[in-house]
Amino acid sequence: MLQREYGLPSIIADVLASRGLSAPEATQLLGEQQLDDPFLLPDMKKAVARIEKAMQEGEQIAVYGDYDCDGVTSTVILYNYLFSMGARVLYYIPDRLDEGFGMNQGAVDVLHEKGVKLIVTVDNGTSALAEIAYAKTLGIDVVVTDHHQPGPVLPDAAAIVNPHRAEYQGFKQLCGAGVALKLAAALDGGEYDGVLEDFSSLAAIGTVGDVVSLTGENRLLVQRGMEMLPMTDNPGLHALMELAGLMGGEMTASRIAFGICPRINAAGRMGNAYLAAEMLLCEDEDRAAELAEELDGLNQKRREQEEEILAVIRENLDKDPSLLLDRVLVLSAPGLNHGVVGIVASRLVGLYGKPCFVMSIEDGYAIGSARSLGNFSLFKAISACSNLCEKFGGHTLAAGLTLKEENLPAFRAAINEYAARISDRMPVQTMIIDKSLRSGDLSLEAVEALSCLEPYGEGNPQPLFLMRNCIVEGITPLSGGKHLKLRVNFDGRSVFVLCFKMTPEQFLYPVDSMIDLLVNLELNVFRDTRSISIRMKDMRPSGFEEKKTLNAQHYYEKLRRGEPVEKKIAAIAVPTVQELRGLYRMLMQKKGVHADTLYMQDVADKMNYCKYRISLDIFREMGLIELPGDLSSIQILPSGKVNMEDSEILRQLRRRME
Repeated sequence: MLQREYGLPSIIADVLASRGLSAPEATQLLGEQQLDDPFLLPDMKKAVARIEKAMQEGEQIAVYGDYDCDGVTSTVILYNYLFSMGARVLYYIPDRLDEGFGMNQGAVDVLHEKGVKLIVTVDNGTSALAEIAYAKTLGIDVVVTDHHQPGPVLPDAAAIVNPHRAEYQGFKQLCGAGVALKLAAALDGGEYDGVLEDFSSLAAIGTVGDVVSLTGENRLLVQRGMEMLPMTDNPGLHALMELAGLMGGEMTASRIAFGICPRINAAGRMGNAYLAAEMLLCEDEDRAAELAEELDGLNQKRREQEEEILAVIRENLDKDPSLLLDRVLVLSAPGLNHGVVGIVASRLVGLYGKPCFVMSIEDGYAIGSARSLGNFSLFKAISACSNLCEKFGGHTLAAGLTLKEENLPAFRAAINEYAARISDRMPVQTMIIDKSLRSGDLSLEAVEALSCLEPYGEGNPQPLFLMRNCIVEGITPLSGGKHLKLRVNFDGRSVFVLCFKMTPEQFLYPVDSMIDLLVNLELNVFRDTRSISIRMKDMRPSGFEEKKTLNAQHYYEKLRRGEPVEKKIAAIAVPTVQELRGLYRMLMQKKGVHADTLYMQDVADKMNYCKYRISLDIFREMGLIELPGDLSSIQILPSGKVNMEDSEILRQLRRRME
């Protein structure tokens, strides 16, 4: 229908239809977006009136920002606009380590000493009830512009501009930079033309960096920003893009996400967010280039620390694998970099498929970040345990919090009790397939047509395609064995598939194996020659039943936590000694393989996944194997003769069967 009525290429129509978009919704997605009147946002008129009063009377204004990519770009947008209008304006960005997120009383004192009469927050302020009340006692008014979820009580501010306020019926998914741009437009009389030309690049960076939904108004902001970025006259941004290799070629949301955002974020994560703000405000090309180099260096250090923290957390999990049975992972270690724990939490969600908190222990406090998946709201979950927290804030999928170290075990128990109470089954990581391909879909015209769906990101993911029944014809290492190129026969046609970050040793399917591939289709341009690039996202043996395995994983964890399950479930989950011996003999021949890969390839037709995982736990308990928490490599350990009947795991499960 979409193809016929709107003249869309079939591949585009199929993707939109698979996402459940009606014809009007599809038209809106692909058509020209519009920004709503900025004055429709709650309290926008009040905000404009108070800021204009400050400019007219020559009051000192402070833009109070945040240290992440969204907070920095928000700060630069509003500071730049107010400065260009002749306002007396300065900006303040709190230190991540010493001050944490949002307003604090010490910062208010500093601004008071500088003669500030009006604070305008960007990307924060909605939860700063005490700090805004304190500012008022010093004769400082506060205008809040923010996008974080409001609590039951709002602060006593001169204005609170937040799209998440209940009375607002417009687009609610703006980030801080989007709200700041709308405030600039409102101060400009409600017109967007000028502020989009000046600030859409920064708004796009903030929007992509904050991982908000790339639909509706955000789609327009990022599209405009992608158009403006290659032509930017901002010296700092230009220098940063050159360092990231982004000058030349089409700009995409992915290139912003991986090239620009991490380098801006690195300032707040590793040093001082003022460095990023200074770079974006710098007008001297040489100085801007120096600042960009500093940010690039900090980003490299951030990567190194990320790997170090990840190694510490994974080592702790290997020592106590029972932690991984929790519905929500609450993990901690002393002295972790606050600026990096959120990234590590996100990677752990990818590794273990569960909401994850990573906390740094220091001076009697646990300070950290959390990431989630699916519909499990971190904000609601932490709110249910708020009596154990000193402070917290965030969204559904990301949050930050501080609690006393002594409360950490109670918090872990409480948040897992909350998770069990709201749902017996936690959300799982899923990859939603947009279309099952035939060889005829692999045309240059079809892949070029996909570009109309850009920008990709949260709420509008890059299309994911299924290639069924691919026969492996060849396996070629790339980049010294770091990556692979597969040649597969797909639907009677020989094609190449790129498998990044997969070594030949990790690829267990021999030539002539039949596999199903999940892929992205991209356009490759080399020396003016355009070709199709097929990039593998995941693979399975053809015909593998994913739903059955996920269901078995659910019951495996319930059994290992000691939660009640039906007797018939327990009966088919507990291995016999003969089954244990048979599986162990197989492991002796397959050492070093990922546990899930081994199951899919060699075990699924002999044993259900629940029984398989319990068997591996028994082997680990008996000292027969070494198995990391992410199941990445089964290693056989030297051992003498072992009596499987001595396994306490096996005994407990048998007692439950009785």
